[in-house]
Amino acid sequence: MKSEDYAQGDAFQAEKRAIFASQWLPVCAEAQIPKAGDFLSVTVGGWSVIVTRDPAGNVNVLRNMCRHQNMPVVGVPGGNCENFRCRFHGWTFDLQGKFLGAPPPVAPRDPSANHDLIVLPILIEAGIVFFSLDSFAPKPSLGAALPAYSGTIVTEIAANWKVVVEHLLEGRPSSDDFAWQPPLLALRRTGSVAIVEQIVPHTFLRTRLFTHVFGGEADGHKPIAEVFKTDCEVLQGGRAAGTMPVDDNALLSAFHQEVEKAYAGIS
Repeated sequence: MKSEDYAQGDAFQAEKRAIFASQWLPVCAEAQIPKAGDFLSVTVGGWSVIVTRDPAGNVNVLRNMCRHQNMPVVGVPGGNCENFRCRFHGWTFDLQGKFLGAPPPVAPRDPSANHDLIVLPILIEAGIVFFSLDSFAPKPSLGAALPAYSGTIVTEIAANWKVVVEHLLEGRPSSDDFAWQPPLLALRRTGSVAIVEQIVPHTFLRTRLFTHVFGGEADGHKPIAEVFKTDCEVLQGGRAAGTMPVDDNALLSAFHQEVEKAYAGIS
């Protein structure tokens, strides 16, 4: 890998096609959407999705893309609603993505065609909601059940997502206390507390980290998250200057091999 792979769009597009489109991606903790109508809108590795709980209590993950002109349906990070109304031309969908109607001037010419939002395969594992664009992707496994959900810390990091992964995996052999679920989730257990680190790549220079705390006080982890943010941003500066990571364990080596495979398709 080269320094440009941490700072340019070509690498990110290759990752989107070869990594993010082919594996299960974490989107949230299920407890973040506890009530019917609750939803979150997230862009993970270039894929914009809505995760919501419908009136029957089921969790759904929908592509945030209206069938009318492929524009985003939801433009806010989250909330609670009875249905989704596209902010551009008013096409309306229920919480399962079913098309409900549109204003007459922009109504579909063929009412019998499929105008529903695209529903993605989902999996809920140990309280974490995953989605995939590839239903045949190997399913994630996080081991034993986690303690009760306590809260989520959101940290904005001015660094490439790979730097965040590298910092999480550095010096971390796989063990009963630490597990890596590629490509975007790490779990560590300390006594009665479990910390799930969910990495959300937005662009090649911006990453959001969701720290889901189970079994402990979430606020107590905010200082740790801030130190982690600073460390990653320093590392990003090093990558831009040409200082590349050193594989110091099998997890990190496997991660870099997967990324390099994604780049093999770049001409």
